[in-house]
Amino acid sequence: MLTNSRGSSSPHWYDFDTFRFVFAANAIVAVYSLFEMVVSVWEISRGATLLPEILQVWFDFGHDQVFAYLLLSANSAGTALAKALRRTDTCTDTSAFCIQSDISIALGFAGFLFLGFSSLLSGFRVVSFIINGSRFHL
Repeated sequence: MLTNSRGSSSPHWYDFDTFRFVFAANAIVAVYSLFEMVVSVWEISRGATLLPEILQVWFDFGHDQVFAYLLLSANSAGTALAKALRRTDTCTDTSAFCIQSDISIALGFAGFLFLGFSSLLSGFRVVSFIINGSRFHL
């Protein structure tokens, strides 16, 4: 979404509140995902969690859920705006702005799918922790 600007006569993504929301949501989730990846590597290399284990399990599960819903809502709003723009003069069949907007939104939905899968895994980790009282080792 950030690269979706084509000169002065073309619309810019930041001219639309919804596209700014899509950009912000995707940026927040990208930073969170990078943080979680670094923490996971740290956990694997050290054999211990960054926070006390009970907090880490619930932190991961809760944040995966929240950020998955954030992505879903932002990209749903972006889809509605992209569809509305298709009915205006802003978007023609070959409009690079509209094509890039569609691609950005589709990548956001792909991110949602991966975060949804991560949410399932962290949910499994929560249940495993509740049942066994300790971390589940894969």
